[in-house]
Amino acid sequence: MNPTRRTMLGASAAALTATLAACSRSSDSPDTSGTGSGTDAAPTGTLQWWDHFEPLESALTGLFEDFATAGGGEVERTVYNPNEMGQALQLALGSDQMPDVFSNLTDIPAPALVSRELVGAVTLDSQAQSAAADLLFEGMHTFDGAVYSIPLFSHQQHSSLTWFDLDQVERAGGDPEAMTITWEEFRRLARAITANGDMPAWVGNLAFTDRLEEQIVDLAQAAGRPLAFNTAGVSAPDVTDPATGDYVFNSEEFIEALEFLASLIADGVMLGASTSLDARDARARWAAGDAAIFFDGPWNPGVLSGQFPDFLPQVSVTNLPSPDGHGYTARGPSSGQFWMSATSGHVDGVGTLFSLLTRPEFSTALASNMDQPPVDLAAVADADVDPTYTRAIDIFTDWCRLAPSPLVRNPAVGEVIAQMEEIRPSLGEIVQGYLGGNIDDASAALTTFNDAISAERDRAIDAVTSDGLEVSLADWEFSGYELGADYGPDRY
Repeated sequence: MNPTRRTMLGASAAALTATLAACSRSSDSPDTSGTGSGTDAAPTGTLQWWDHFEPLESALTGLFEDFATAGGGEVERTVYNPNEMGQALQLALGSDQMPDVFSNLTDIPAPALVSRELVGAVTLDSQAQSAAADLLFEGMHTFDGAVYSIPLFSHQQHSSLTWFDLDQVERAGGDPEAMTITWEEFRRLARAITANGDMPAWVGNLAFTDRLEEQIVDLAQAAGRPLAFNTAGVSAPDVTDPATGDYVFNSEEFIEALEFLASLIADGVMLGASTSLDARDARARWAAGDAAIFFDGPWNPGVLSGQFPDFLPQVSVTNLPSPDGHGYTARGPSSGQFWMSATSGHVDGVGTLFSLLTRPEFSTALASNMDQPPVDLAAVADADVDPTYTRAIDIFTDWCRLAPSPLVRNPAVGEVIAQMEEIRPSLGEIVQGYLGGNIDDASAALTTFNDAISAERDRAIDAVTSDGLEVSLADWEFSGYELGADYGPDRY
């Protein structure tokens, strides 16, 4: 069972007590040296690195080898299943056995990691400081000016690209070279593919509610709804209207996006088994020729090259469908993926490793994995990748933008999100229920969810402010933001 956010916060409090007892530095005397809050003792033993990014094996192995060759020492990497990573970190926190570096699947927002002194600042070398200067946001990667983490992946991505079988699309009269497609063009193409008789046109991943949540948010943006995001990730509590700061899951664009997906079922173009398929199974059915079109992220060619190499040459991709074919989407700033434990005895070594993560060579190695795109999209041009991956990155370059982030404006927003209890059914579960026929009135279900999550945020704000933090609904408001434009660091 995965730990809840509050369980992790409880474990972190216990670990903090142990950490403070072990450290000579008082919490009332913050470290201003810029060399982090880790212990000052000379490094001993192998540097321990825990993460859940299995596709980064080759890129991180090369980085660790460079580090060892330069005299940095050995790094022992442990890769966890994402479902198990949180529990492993909870146990490590409770027993004061945190690794030197970890990926944050604690469900604790970055500001809370820092405020609870669970992580330490790192010192980047001069080359890394220059390379990362425009990528770091105060309250997300830096705190009081000290660097705690750096982003590896670009915010210019989403999980709703339209991947399709080239032969089927051409037979149905579609344009495989088109970079965008309208909702009506998509429906016409899907009906034509299905009418040809070889297969139903579209396979969905209706058993994967988290992915459905991402995709309905993407489609609502494509329908014209501007949104603010705390980070590049998509989770309902983090997604708000930038004009008012309100949750708007019952807005016209969300309802239209849901009805677009429902229209594919009404048109008879969905593979019937979609209701029981997650993304992995849906991709396998698509690659086996059971359907012609599949929504997925940029990592799709990377997975296909490893599991279904014979199918990859038959594939192409266009942007997510939208009402007018101009489907802009946006995400908040990409979070840092790796953090140094406050108890690490390898402070200098971790700083060197984090510096190596900013090198162009590492971005190229990341791109070569054909997984999430590197923060430097230009690195893809130097990587040995399938043409469909390059095409996906070109789509993101043209149509994906940087959204405003309440968390960047005020790190206390992270404390509010951490306090919020999950609302059930979730946004993804409502999408699943409506498409699966278990929810009749989508608008009513979305309104109920929207009211509940709004009330829960109000409660969390009251709880946080009663503890002395300053945060209000005004922190979620970004007047003047327009979908299709970037909201860069200079606008905060």
